[in-house]
Amino acid sequence: MMNRFIAESTRKGIWTMAVTLKDIAKAAGVSTSAVSHILHGGNSNIRVGEVKAAEIRRVAKDLNYIPNALARGLRVNRTHIVGVLFENFAGIDSGPLYIASLLNGVARTVMPRHYILAILSEVDHDDVVGSLSNGRLDGVIWCKMARDSRVADQIRNCQIPIVAMNGRGETGSIFVACDNRMGIELAIDHLVELGHQRILFVNEVEEDTAPDRIERRSAFIDAMERRGLQSDTVSWDWAMSSFVEYRKAGGNHTAIIGWSERCAGQILVRAREIGLELPGDLSVVGFDSTNYCETTTPRLTAIRQPIGEMAEMAARLLLRLIDGEQPECPPIFPCSLDVRRSTAAPRQKS
Repeated sequence: MMNRFIAESTRKGIWTMAVTLKDIAKAAGVSTSAVSHILHGGNSNIRVGEVKAAEIRRVAKDLNYIPNALARGLRVNRTHIVGVLFENFAGIDSGPLYIASLLNGVARTVMPRHYILAILSEVDHDDVVGSLSNGRLDGVIWCKMARDSRVADQIRNCQIPIVAMNGRGETGSIFVACDNRMGIELAIDHLVELGHQRILFVNEVEEDTAPDRIERRSAFIDAMERRGLQSDTVSWDWAMSSFVEYRKAGGNHTAIIGWSERCAGQILVRAREIGLELPGDLSVVGFDSTNYCETTTPRLTAIRQPIGEMAEMAARLLLRLIDGEQPECPPIFPCSLDVRRSTAAPRQKS
């Protein structure tokens, strides 16, 4: 019967279209429900003997049956797609490796579970639920979730799991974060031990609402004031071209802490362009400390956060939430300081 069906199917041109469960059922002489149960683990009330189950699998193979992932996802209320939401997603090919490290950590966790990874670059803050809970995604890792009351209220009602990375769970979400305060303290300790007292904290204006930027700036202010030092902070443009104007206007800090390695790397570029000797005229510290810091001139001293490990943890937590578990937030990841060539004692003025 099966061979007759295959021959007839070939004659009628069925091979030009997708083979369905109904086609397999006809060829094997069973119900469509039986085929679904054997090939997809469908209705558990269906009983199929081993001989017939083997025949169904053989027919499916002979007909070159390819499962329809979308249809199957709809049946089990899963799409097997997880999103990484990263607003201000830019500069991934410009050198800094924070985003690449994060995506790599997520991918190597979800892909072995046969999940597709979708990158989301924006979300409607007035309609978070509509943006994310539209049936396309099983869950979302939201990087740098802004501290926005509109967002917080909506996330609590979102129908899909959300893990916040670099946030502190203001929305009630599970979150993964590093010890930003510890990192800033390490950087300031290092600079003060070298003899610096005039230290400036810098970030891009586009990142003013990023939760980790807010926490690092706050930590900087607290740490400087605790040491009796002035706590100066600024928000500059994305390319750090404001650094040139700052120096022309008499800016005389002997050290700068950039809130990220991208920010600090741009400061190194701008400083060299106007003829500053680094680190003699200016010491610079960044945050992240990926391999990018080994490629700057000079090599960038930076606070290290374990980005890959944090991303893997966020992905594991999201998969557990998707599976119906209720995990707790993990401990905060500690930071360390990688001292390279961009920091030194301030030059003594004659």
